[in-house]
Amino acid sequence: MSRSLLSLLLALAFAVPARADMDEAAPPASARLALAVADAIRNAPAEAPVALCLTGSSAELRQAFGTLLAARLSALQLGPVVLEVPPERAEAAAREQGARSLARLRLDVEGGELVARGDVLGTWVNFWSGRTPTRPPKPAAAVAEGVEADAAVLALASVAPQGTGVTGTGPQPRRPVRLLGAVFARLEAPLGALASGDLDGDGRDEVAVLTEHEVVVFAADGRVLARRELEGAPSAAVTREPFGALAVLAGPPRLAAWSTRLARGEVLVLDRAKGVLRPSGTLDAAPLGSAERGAFVPGQTVFAPELRLADGRGLTVPAPFGTASFAPPRMLFVHADGTAALYARPTSAPARLSGLGAGSALADLDGDGVPELLTTSPQLQPAPDTLRVLSLTPDAPMAHEPLWQGALPSGRALFVVTADLDGDKRREVIVGSWKPDGTSELFLLRQGAP
Repeated sequence: MSRSLLSLLLALAFAVPARADMDEAAPPASARLALAVADAIRNAPAEAPVALCLTGSSAELRQAFGTLLAARLSALQLGPVVLEVPPERAEAAAREQGARSLARLRLDVEGGELVARGDVLGTWVNFWSGRTPTRPPKPAAAVAEGVEADAAVLALASVAPQGTGVTGTGPQPRRPVRLLGAVFARLEAPLGALASGDLDGDGRDEVAVLTEHEVVVFAADGRVLARRELEGAPSAAVTREPFGALAVLAGPPRLAAWSTRLARGEVLVLDRAKGVLRPSGTLDAAPLGSAERGAFVPGQTVFAPELRLADGRGLTVPAPFGTASFAPPRMLFVHADGTAALYARPTSAPARLSGLGAGSALADLDGDGVPELLTTSPQLQPAPDTLRVLSLTPDAPMAHEPLWQGALPSGRALFVVTADLDGDKRREVIVGSWKPDGTSELFLLRQGAP
């Protein structure tokens, strides 16, 4: 990995994300875990100098965390030494370095948490042990610490090894799908719509959300870039729950926002320097995609089955739908009963699918040029909700094992979009959920390093 990329990743690890309702002074996840692990090592009680042996799937995450942990142990006067050896060589290497204690830790991202597990043991060898080294009775302790992961942790954990980047213009070999998750942002109100796209032309996508009263745009690290309060009198056909549509328009980049609370929409331009969303026009229809338009059913959280496609042609899908996703030429429409209409192309008859959740989308996650189907649980109150990634290559995708599936944090996952947050041409997944306390949460899933 290049020195410039490593510097960027370490900067992310020390960065402080500013979320919609979180304390901006809160330390990042890697620093919080380093504090907890260092205290566990000290309380073993470890004797200085302490050797550290870190393992885990991401070398970059291990390196960044090792720097933070060593700094904390140094502040505790424990004289840390970071070992660059396999775990089976750790004890011998610790003795060679003159360490009196050894901490063996595995670092992983699991279920939205950054977790360190392992043990602390003594390495001092009694002279009377002879040729066979023996461990002292102390220190001897297990270590199991975890903190809520954040965007900086995922940026480190998802770095692919050198030589595995996307190159060339032809079809790329399929990558295995392995997703690691962390909370991206929290809001005090339920979500009504979710979208992503490059709103400032820098080659990286932003994430936009619609609530009952405002539109909020987030940067790749979860910082709030801009807000706009929705103005106007509520419509007579307003829905009981927040509902609407968001889409990113091209040339120039703009955000189209439609709220059923007002039964109208507007086009917004992100002014990143000033941190505002400037209005630049109105909408006469709900933006289902970048160029697709539809209308919602008055008083219901669904869109009417009649819609207008990007080329201006009309299309009538089998039933009203709550979710629409476009990966040209494919189109997906998810109905309220958990069924869906999947079009291979606009002129073909749709395939009927069942067992889909409201949080569904089409996106190419494995890099083979063919989109996958992402969908949440069709249950009304799943415990927990799950995200499944299904291949569209077979004729019946729901009848085959998912390429990947994983549990989501507590709540009802109703929205799924993908985004290229760091400009590397690999899609991240953002899941929007309603929480039991009336708030909502954006959960980010990045592709993990093999």
